[in-house]
Amino acid sequence: MVIIYDENKRQINLAKHGLDLADAGLVYDAPNKTTLCSPRQDEDRFIDVAMVEIVGVVLVLVYVERGPDIRAISLRRASKQERKRYADFQQN
Repeated sequence: MVIIYDENKRQINLAKHGLDLADAGLVYDAPNKTTLCSPRQDEDRFIDVAMVEIVGVVLVLVYVERGPDIRAISLRRASKQERKRYADFQQN
C-alpha cells in the first residue's frame, strides 16, 4: 500500500489547513484511529480520525482506495465535535 496524492491538491491543503498530504500516513497508520465510510455515487470515501502524538492533535484524513493505493484527498485538524466523538469512541 502506497499513499498517493495530487500535487496541486497537496498545495491547496497546505495553504488551507497547514498540513501536508505527504504526512497522511501519520493518521492512516495510527494504531488508535477510527475509520468511517462515506459512500459517494462513484466511490467510497474513507475518513480516518486519530490522535497523532508527533503533533499532539487529533487529525482527520479523507481518502479513497485506488487499487492497492490510498489516494489522500484532505488532511486537517479535527473539529471540536469530531474530537468529542473520537474521545467517546476511544472510551468505549
